[in-house]
Amino acid sequence: AYLAASEYALAISPTSKAAMGRGHRYFKRGEIDKAMELFDMAIEYESSVTNKSELCYKVADIYYNLNKYGKARSYAQKALSLNSKYGAPHIVIAQCYAASATWSEDNTLNNCTYYLCIDRLERAKSVDPSIKREADKLIATYKKYTPSNEELFMKGYKSGEKVTIGGWINETTTIR
Repeated sequence: AYLAASEYALAISPTSKAAMGRGHRYFKRGEIDKAMELFDMAIEYESSVTNKSELCYKVADIYYNLNKYGKARSYAQKALSLNSKYGAPHIVIAQCYAASATWSEDNTLNNCTYYLCIDRLERAKSVDPSIKREADKLIATYKKYTPSNEELFMKGYKSGEKVTIGGWINETTTIR
C-alpha cells in the first residue's frame, strides 16, 4: 500500500524526497535496477547542490556495497564535482580501488594499487577534516599491503617513479 501511495505522490508532486523514498522501498524489495532509477530521479529533482552531492555519495556507497565499483566511482566523482570539500566520496573511491587491487599478473604492481588508495584518503582528509579518523584507519590498513622496498627493487621499480594502475581504475600514482 505504501509503495502504491508513494508512486502516486511521486506522480503528483515529483520531488527528490519522494523519489528517494520510493527508491528505498524498491531497494528493500530487492528490485535494485528500479531503485537505482529512482535514486537517479531523486538526484535530478534535488535543487540544493549540497543535498545533490550527498545523494550522489549515497548512491556511490550503495554501488560500492553491490560490488559495482566503476559505477560507485562515477557517482562519487559526481558528488565531488558538486562539493569539492566533501571527503566521504574519496573514501568510497579508495575502497573501490582496494577491492579491485588484483588487475595484473605482477603482484608487486597489484600492491601499488594501495598507494592510489592512500592518495585518495589523504585527499579526503585534506578537504574534509571531519573524516580524518576513518581515513587514518583505512590508511593504516592499506599501508600493510603496499610493496616492500625489496619487492620494488627486485622488480626494477624505484621510489618516486610513477605507475599507472590498470584495469578499470586506470589512474597514475607514485611509488613510495
